[in-house]
Amino acid sequence: MKKLSLSIILLITLFFAGCMEFPSQEPDIGTVRVFLTDAVIPVEDIDSLMVRIESISLYGDEDQPVVISDTPFEVDIVTLVGATYELPNTSSVSGIYNQLRMEVGAATLTANGEIFPVTVNSGSLKINDLDLTIDENATTTVVLDFDLSKSLIINGRWEDLKIEEDNGGINSRKDKVHMTPVLHVRHGSLFDVTGVASSSIYPLLVALFPENGGEALTTFTHEDNSIWDQGEFRFCKVVSGDYRIEFFDNYTDEGFSIDESESRYQPLFVTVVDRDVDLGTIVLVEK
Repeated sequence: MKKLSLSIILLITLFFAGCMEFPSQEPDIGTVRVFLTDAVIPVEDIDSLMVRIESISLYGDEDQPVVISDTPFEVDIVTLVGATYELPNTSSVSGIYNQLRMEVGAATLTANGEIFPVTVNSGSLKINDLDLTIDENATTTVVLDFDLSKSLIINGRWEDLKIEEDNGGINSRKDKVHMTPVLHVRHGSLFDVTGVASSSIYPLLVALFPENGGEALTTFTHEDNSIWDQGEFRFCKVVSGDYRIEFFDNYTDEGFSIDESESRYQPLFVTVVDRDVDLGTIVLVEK
């Protein structure tokens, strides 16, 4: 039996990027590192988003799946902004895996100190056509991009919901927030892109657009704290290629679309090749 190490990064396409990482292995075993990442409710309103993950499994040519985790655990997505979270190693043979399944149970959103039960519409996620090869004597990295901008749905306007919560308490919040988890997958050689945006407005939404097409990755800039510098951001585990970076301060506007709305700042262009990229301090210039 070969050791199979699972590293999950929960990056947030609620406009966060976070990392859940699992221990590396000795060089004589096949290792897979799985990262879960995320990308809208205004981020400044969110205190926590607790998501219960029931199980994670890989399916290949064998009759029995490789169980990555069958012990339910809860993750606060908000705390995984650039942080790490470790799960115990599991054992498996090397091979080719074409499907990953993840079961998501309950979820709870806390915003402005108020608790909102989250209705999970479909918690059984199947990622097909994974084409994941776990080789002996190598580490294989997989990123599951948890797209919260598409996963979370609010019934009605967020501002109206906040007024209802003041009048009706927690019962008025039932069935107001729904989640149908949406995942994107990346694997292969993956690298981090970091930088510090110099701006008087925080947080900013930062979007990383592949120049050859494909879905944009999104994250937020951080406020100054013990871990992050003011304006710092990180995209965890992206593939090599040419990218355009856009900075948005209008993401809370009604009708905002990451693909269609314009930024008032000039874009930045970056090439990722075989290593992490640190962009340093970026002075934003208006168009």
